Amino acid sequence: MNAFNTTAEQLTLLRSPGPAGLEDKVNYLLDYIAITDVVQRYGQATDAHDFRLLRTCYGDEIEVDHSPTIGMGRIRVSADKWCELADKFHSQLSGDEHIMIPQSIVIDGNTASCHVLMHASHFYRDANGSPYQTLVGTYDFKFVRADDGWKIAESVQGLNWTEGNWQFHNEIKDSLGTPDLN
Repeated sequence: MNAFNTTAEQLTLLRSPGPAGLEDKVNYLLDYIAITDVVQRYGQATDAHDFRLLRTCYGDEIEVDHSPTIGMGRIRVSADKWCELADKFHSQLSGDEHIMIPQSIVIDGNTASCHVLMHASHFYRDANGSPYQTLVGTYDFKFVRADDGWKIAESVQGLNWTEGNWQFHNEIKDSLGTPDLN
């Protein structure tokens, strides 16, 4: 397939008469649905504090840059270690709600990219001050096709704004110390 910048560009080619046959079109739709499922599973697993389920979203190693919320810059880490860190962070919260909306999925053979709008609300019953905090931003995911489906290979977080008590977020982040991600 050709290189595309948006889902719309890719769909235009698939809809038009030409090189894309019915099998290509069906495979594209199945891949699109599978990638959307991974994005939704990511949010569901985080909210349910089900970090075994979260682990199914990733390949064995991932590249991560969640600097806006946890610092550390861009790192390469095993998915097991990354999910352990997510568990240590999110399990301290009394509740989470992640709304993840895939905005664009571009599939190129066995790789794909997906821009996701993210609205994450956190509730921390033991907070000093308000127990509510919300992050509004994005994720840019890169995916690879594995034997058992699409997996996140890269996750870059963007932060547009926050509302509520940012202090408890920082306290939880600081409680993690310097995680051993090797």
